[in-house]
Amino acid sequence: MKRLLLVCMAALMAATALAQDEPTTKWPYLYPEFKAGELMRVGKAPVRALYNVHLSLSSLHYVGKNGRIKEADTWGVTGLVVGEDKFHFVAGKMLKILAETEGGYIVKEYKANYSSVIKDDGAYGSSSLTSTTTKSFLYNENALNQYNGYLMTDVYKDLLAMKNDAEKLPVLEETYLVIGNQLIVANKKSVNDLEGLDKKAFKAFLKENDINWNKTEDLVKVLNYLTAK
Repeated sequence: MKRLLLVCMAALMAATALAQDEPTTKWPYLYPEFKAGELMRVGKAPVRALYNVHLSLSSLHYVGKNGRIKEADTWGVTGLVVGEDKFHFVAGKMLKILAETEGGYIVKEYKANYSSVIKDDGAYGSSSLTSTTTKSFLYNENALNQYNGYLMTDVYKDLLAMKNDAEKLPVLEETYLVIGNQLIVANKKSVNDLEGLDKKAFKAFLKENDINWNKTEDLVKVLNYLTAK
């Protein structure tokens, strides 16, 4: 009985810890805390700082020397390394690399699903959500709203302290093929619609290789097929 109780307590603690690591409406970030990383720029040395990827527009934020969260200047940026995770910057987004080949990348975008937590009674309103899509989502005292992507504060330690006192923020995932600066949704329709693609030959390739669009290794095969042409 005592052992069963200990097992139950351990399971509860693990579940609580996992929940605290999830994004919330007050913590719209990929990681549960800002992590040490290196930002890569063309012709420049890596910039070391504490980084995190905001789950709206996949924008990159970092903690400045004054302890405040700032949006990174992405001019000349090629990628980011955070621990064992690598990101590629393309089409204005910081996307996690799943695989890399000579011809391109397989990447994943993580996006906050705010529409699932917006109240149906209009208390927050969909208009306020869409009106922020071109903004940086840093703290703005004139548009303070945890349901549209703005931070409740740009002071890192304060935001970290309040992150779990909020609703869980569901995250949508989208996988892409990257060829040059082209971002292609990793599904049959998007690839089949590419200009200049021999659709008959591509159909035969898919059948011969039994491509599963949910498997990274199969997406690498598709990427290699496209870039070999």
